Amino acid sequence: MFAELHVERGRIRAILPCLTGTILRTETDSFEFPGCHVYPGFVDNHAHIVGLGERRTFVSLHEALDESDCVQRLSTVAIPLNGWVRAMGWNQEHWSSRSMPTRLSLDAAFPNTPVVAMRVDGHAAWVNTAALAEAGLNATEHSGILVDAEMEPLLQAIPAHSPEDITSMILAATSYCASMGITEIHDMDVADVWLEPFRLLAEQGTLPVRVQSFVSAHHDEWQTVGLLPAGGEFHRLAGVKFYADGALGSRGALLRSPYSDDPSTNGVGLLSVAEMTRKAREAMDAGWQAIAIHAIGDAAVRNVLDAYEAVRSWEDGSDVILRIEHAQHVHPDDVQRMADLRVFACVQPSHCISDAAMAERRLGADRLSWAYRWRSLLDAGVPIGAGSDFPIESPSVLAGLSAFVDRVPRGMMQSWQGHEGIGITEAIEAYTTGAHATSGMEYRRGSLKIGYDADMVIVDRDLEECTADELIDTRIMATFTAGKRRYSV
Repeated sequence: MFAELHVERGRIRAILPCLTGTILRTETDSFEFPGCHVYPGFVDNHAHIVGLGERRTFVSLHEALDESDCVQRLSTVAIPLNGWVRAMGWNQEHWSSRSMPTRLSLDAAFPNTPVVAMRVDGHAAWVNTAALAEAGLNATEHSGILVDAEMEPLLQAIPAHSPEDITSMILAATSYCASMGITEIHDMDVADVWLEPFRLLAEQGTLPVRVQSFVSAHHDEWQTVGLLPAGGEFHRLAGVKFYADGALGSRGALLRSPYSDDPSTNGVGLLSVAEMTRKAREAMDAGWQAIAIHAIGDAAVRNVLDAYEAVRSWEDGSDVILRIEHAQHVHPDDVQRMADLRVFACVQPSHCISDAAMAERRLGADRLSWAYRWRSLLDAGVPIGAGSDFPIESPSVLAGLSAFVDRVPRGMMQSWQGHEGIGITEAIEAYTTGAHATSGMEYRRGSLKIGYDADMVIVDRDLEECTADELIDTRIMATFTAGKRRYSV
């Protein structure tokens, strides 16, 4: 919309009509954007900030054609960091063989230097013998692929980043996100050693976006170091996060029936219903009021709902924020149940675009209608918040909006399961009011209203009149957080 907005002390104090574009006036500055439209700042409600910053030091394997091409790229450009070669982005589903790589090819090129290359979804690591040895793992017992929980010894063995490195990564990632029109990020799986750099940046006023941290709780990390909910305007410890299953691409997502392309497995359940219920109880007893559980497969989603049903039955369980991260494959019997339990579906629309062909193979025709079912969830009354899961996907909200609306996967000419697409207004709400609701901040952010935080994005066109292709071509002209310009062209 076109508007003239007046901002004082980081809040919207007046909204006046404007016929020619957007004007923003603060106590000290005036900004004019002729012909441009203003929207509430976008929220990415599921992301990994340090992971995005780390990618500057990783070798990208996203475009690799096969296993040998991966090794060639690693051999050509890899620069060891703290003695390790790090890479990310390989996807065997894009290779002609569709076979998982092995440690043997890495061993030939890197006989002595540890190498760890993360799959595109972050749920599988391809490593060489040197990396296995550093992790205390016997190479004869491993092909070179570690999935989900198997990665724990490896992750413990990789040298930690210094606080200075983490600070640099945070600033690089958040500045990039500001250029995408993002004014707030829900940062998932946050390690305790990252919190001090976040706190200092927030105190210094150098964070360009707001950050809501969801601390890693899969192994009760928050209890080990005594973390409790805390924070201010730009950085807040908002909730805890743990995992019910793995990812679909590595066949770690927990399904009720076997995988269509591998009947020997249903996936991997990482926590039982009883364990999730216990973790939720302990978190709430410590004061946490937002619980986020990763669940991709239909069996995992059902298990999480079983745990959340117990939470809602508790005397203090009616108001706690309950989130299912991803909620990619929801059985028809569980859609209305999610709504009745007031469970947020925290979805990443770009995953649908990236995963379509692979999902067809993993799920088979009979289960495809349950995949990425945003329309069904909204129609049932399930509240939706949107994110990207960066660095697995791009932080681009415009790409996410396009995916929400038209669901045309890469390499395809038509919409995939198009009946589950949603309208552009609903999509924008998922990235604004809906996303803010998943951390309990919708009462002061996500809308252009008097008294709300002056978090906003300026774009060169009316998003609600755009086609899916036009959304992709939209330019972010400026981003304001708390009334201060954080990015402009």
